[in-house]
Amino acid sequence: MSLAAVFRNILLVAGTGRNIGKTTLACHLISHFSKKNEIIGLKITSIYPDENGFHGNKSSEMQGKFEIQEEFSVNQNKDTYRMKQAGASRVFFVRVKDECLEESMEALFQQNDKNKIIICESASLRNIITPGLFLMVRSVDESRIKERSVKLFPLADQIIFSNECDHENIISSIELDRNGWKLVS
Repeated sequence: MSLAAVFRNILLVAGTGRNIGKTTLACHLISHFSKKNEIIGLKITSIYPDENGFHGNKSSEMQGKFEIQEEFSVNQNKDTYRMKQAGASRVFFVRVKDECLEESMEALFQQNDKNKIIICESASLRNIITPGLFLMVRSVDESRIKERSVKLFPLADQIIFSNECDHENIISSIELDRNGWKLVS
């Protein structure tokens, strides 16, 4: 299976660094859209050898090329728990070596219907799929911007500055219909 397709059922939230509001935005979106739809929450952490400063040394904890875990925890400090609390019917955490991202997504889609409505927090996924909607949260602090994130700016449907993140306004600019996610025209 090749993932180089358009997944209109996926709303992708990415960011230029840590602690800039990606998960908070994803949770607000889940909370709003799960009132009328079954939403799957997905968080993907791609492991790059040169980015321990952004993710910590998570690659040393991983067994194999990738891990897919469904969230059942009550650990309130985890982003996936927050997605579950926001209203996602199921939430998955994928931790993957970047070069194995497509393989990990194929494995996830073998376990789950790839046509379900998904709100996903990941920047790297945008390199292998075209989502229905791609939102990019950008840090105002230029020193906190990952270089590989800058390459995704032209692909973003909307760039949101972390200090101007008005969730209600963002939500009102998004629509989900039978054809998938899109910005309201």
